[in-house]
Amino acid sequence: MHVSDIAPIGAIHGIACLIALFAGAWNMVLRKGTGNHRAVGLAYMLSMVVVNISVFAMYRFDIASFQPFKAGPNIFGIFHWFAVWTLGFLAIGWYAASRQERALWAYLHPIMMVLTYYMLLAGGINEMFVRVDVLKALAVASAKGSQQFGQAPLIGMVHTGWMALVLLMIIWFSVRVFAWRWRDRRSARLATA
Repeated sequence: MHVSDIAPIGAIHGIACLIALFAGAWNMVLRKGTGNHRAVGLAYMLSMVVVNISVFAMYRFDIASFQPFKAGPNIFGIFHWFAVWTLGFLAIGWYAASRQERALWAYLHPIMMVLTYYMLLAGGINEMFVRVDVLKALAVASAKGSQQFGQAPLIGMVHTGWMALVLLMIIWFSVRVFAWRWRDRRSARLATA
């Protein structure tokens, strides 16, 4: 694994990624609405802010967006735009967390949080294929002569699998919100009857 070339901002970014990775996973399995869920959620949110703000100080490599293919250093490109989107998802999810008595916010909170976790792990998948020699060799071998490493079928399959899992998580949490809201409405009707 290649980590000797990581700058101090990259180290901060990496540590914040690890904190977010574990806090996000923990919060997905924790009982919702508890003090623990809120405390771990705060750690997740703060670490994700550090992760995504630190991206704006990294210009070693990116892929230009809205142009013909251009990749290299000193480009504000798609990885930076992913950070902007992730910060937007994070803001909506955090705002929705305290407004879940209304249907829209009750659904938006888990969906936005799962999307931020998706973005975190998608970036992690990319880093693993760049930094772990075995994975990089497998990706290159799967590319079969393609000039663009990022288009390796193996990387695409891993990302597709991760997207499918995220879709299942969004469905799962949406069903849970529906059941929670239905149970609350039913309890309210029984209490007034």
